[in-house]
Amino acid sequence: MNLPAKEFPHEKPEWIGYDLDQIRYMRAYSAARLEINRERLKRNFATAKEGSFVGRTGLVGKVLGTLNYLDIAFITISIGSKIFKAMRFFRKKR
Repeated sequence: MNLPAKEFPHEKPEWIGYDLDQIRYMRAYSAARLEINRERLKRNFATAKEGSFVGRTGLVGKVLGTLNYLDIAFITISIGSKIFKAMRFFRKKR
């Protein structure tokens, strides 16, 4: 199924640019979209934290309760990088 290529306004020769109202609308739209995504992430994390795997009484729940979101992100990145290094190591051995 071939879809037609999307044409952007700035790729047309007659395009002279966005006016101030269009720029304000795009900024407001982007800010609203970011806020909606941020709230969705907060809600998803809160429901996961209340679940049985990460309950408040379990060890994982206690650890996640003491860490903020940046700490969890840094820990996830460091663990992920170690896993990927190990995977590369075992792939090279073949």
